[in-house]
Amino acid sequence: MNKRIANQFQDLIENYVADVEHNCAKHLQKDRVLIPLIASTVQGVSVAIPDQVTKILDAKIKPEVLLEMLFQLAPVIGTLKVEQALEQVQTVFNQRKIVLNSPQIESDPNYGAKVQEKLYGTEIKTLLHDLPDEAGSFIPHALTEHFFNDFYKRQELDVRDRERYELLALITMNVDFQIKAHARGSLKAGNSESELIWSTIQLLPYIGFPFVINSVQVIHQAADQMKGKE
Repeated sequence: MNKRIANQFQDLIENYVADVEHNCAKHLQKDRVLIPLIASTVQGVSVAIPDQVTKILDAKIKPEVLLEMLFQLAPVIGTLKVEQALEQVQTVFNQRKIVLNSPQIESDPNYGAKVQEKLYGTEIKTLLHDLPDEAGSFIPHALTEHFFNDFYKRQELDVRDRERYELLALITMNVDFQIKAHARGSLKAGNSESELIWSTIQLLPYIGFPFVINSVQVIHQAADQMKGKE
């Protein structure tokens, strides 16, 4: 991009980004700095990733947590975009000579399936039951075994954080059905309505007002519905 144009654009958005950052910092924990990396990875835009990774590490977030968050995106957005992001992450890790610890694994091989049942029941199995040629049984099977059992038993992230990061990825993708389901799942996992809404607002410079406004309404409605059932 022409330097003059780039400077004009940066001058234009500087106050906008700073306002979002300032207000989100009042309502979220330090792991909010992971949220821009989620947006870049989901959108397949790698140019900003090295700076985002640097900010994450400077915030004293463990590199293992950063990696686990990216790994968790794979069953949500696909492996190719995650691999692309990991290449950029590895460059920064190499520059900083980071040595990674091995992940701790939950001993119960069905741990993820139990989490899925608690948060989502048989929603997907019921939804897809009449698909032909065993597709209706394979997709729920793969979801349980490879979304939940493979990933959730890795202990670097707890269920609450996994659900929140997944929701933010789905919001970035703007997939309405899954946003509604995972808004409920994220609340059930222990995230507060305020934390989910402010985490979504943290996405504002990266995904824009329409996606954010739609999604915070979905989260608010899910929270109200859950309160009504108490």
